[in-house]
Amino acid sequence: MRLRQLLLPLSIIALLSACANNRHHVQPRDYSQFQQSNPHSIMVMLPTNSSVDVKAPYAVVAQTTQPLAESGYYVFPVALVHETFKDNGLNDGAEIQAVQLNKIRKVYNPDAILYLNVEDYGTKYKVISSVTTVTVNAKLVDARNGTVLWTGRKNITLDSSSNSNNNGLFSLMVNAVITQISDKVSDRAYKVAGVVDANLLSAQERNGILYGPYSSRYKKPDTTTIEPIN
Repeated sequence: MRLRQLLLPLSIIALLSACANNRHHVQPRDYSQFQQSNPHSIMVMLPTNSSVDVKAPYAVVAQTTQPLAESGYYVFPVALVHETFKDNGLNDGAEIQAVQLNKIRKVYNPDAILYLNVEDYGTKYKVISSVTTVTVNAKLVDARNGTVLWTGRKNITLDSSSNSNNNGLFSLMVNAVITQISDKVSDRAYKVAGVVDANLLSAQERNGILYGPYSSRYKKPDTTTIEPIN
């Protein structure tokens, strides 16, 4: 019995130590293809949508320009790009992302193309709370040859119950109803999508894209990182 009592704490310590070591030995990202391609301009495609909300691709793509521009890239106006595809009979993200690179180069000639997929988007309502989740995958490719330069993924989940002040069940239910009404009016997921874009597509993010040529930090070592939210 004593031996078991001694072994159990030791096994827990070993497990915790292994977890700590794994956290501190994160594989550095290989940026060699990114650096060789050296893109100056980025074209953002309408995202594909794996969520159940039809608004998700538009909410995500509408908020991609700022973090990319602030990271030092020229970003083709997303509204203009989308209108061009619509004029050619393409409205769905999957159809647009299937367009051949040579055809895209003939019209816009971007250095790189950003492909996005919305995994999850929206607010789910419980009895006394609501949970808003936005998850986006990103892939940046060289527009000349399709080489993948960078990939990323960001998930943010906000639970309204975490902000409650233990005011009782009735108060929580009233707050849940108010939250549901306000979320439907303002689309809380849209705001969360903006935060996801900012964290996913910023060069300040750990393992994020590199700073572009229009940034003062272009090709300079970066010592600051934004800690992941999730």
